[in-house]
Amino acid sequence: MGNLISNTLDKICYRCNTIATNVEHVPAKCFFPKEHRKNLITVPSCEQHNNETSKDDEYVRGIIVAAKGNNETAKIHWKGMVRRTFLKRPKLFLTTYSKQRENSFFHDRRRMDSVMIKIAHALYFKEYGRHWLLNPYPFYENMFDDEGKSDIEVRLPDYNSIPPYHVFSGENPEIFKYYFLEGKVGSDIDCLLRMVFYGGFSVLMLPLGDNHRGDPLTTVFYLKKRQ
Repeated sequence: MGNLISNTLDKICYRCNTIATNVEHVPAKCFFPKEHRKNLITVPSCEQHNNETSKDDEYVRGIIVAAKGNNETAKIHWKGMVRRTFLKRPKLFLTTYSKQRENSFFHDRRRMDSVMIKIAHALYFKEYGRHWLLNPYPFYENMFDDEGKSDIEVRLPDYNSIPPYHVFSGENPEIFKYYFLEGKVGSDIDCLLRMVFYGGFSVLMLPLGDNHRGDPLTTVFYLKKRQ
């Protein structure tokens, strides 16, 4: 969710060609504790895409902030703003953590993906000043199947072929940071995006062409860091 912006005649929405009437925070402001809201990323947005995942942002935040391997800031955020949200909205808590097996929880993959895709499109628009024409698709390093294998390990076995790159963007890296790698992804010239939440929850966004069918089980990467 964002605030009304002025002088929008020369601004278009980050997702479509509609004139922007708002700004979208990337990620949503709810991911950031109040003391970690320095120079938050925003992009111009129309009304539809500004509200597209408003009901999902807090749901996804609750999942990510509780993930194993996050930093101390995530724990503080959980004990503070996230906990207060759950106390005010117990239905949200039950929706988030109602499905459990031993020490694991099952979550709505569709809602997770929709928020990650929204963030990816917004970051691309901010970085490149145009819409991401291919479809950025999320692969998770901190979500696991019943055998304990990560989502990215199962669905994208060649992910280790991606060149290592450790220079991230973002003014609040302890909460959120990201980088783009440019080059050839499969048969297309494009880029991929890596996003890290709370120092531990990592998501790889891989662009897929319109002719894509199903998950890519093998993909050749020829990528370079952004100049």
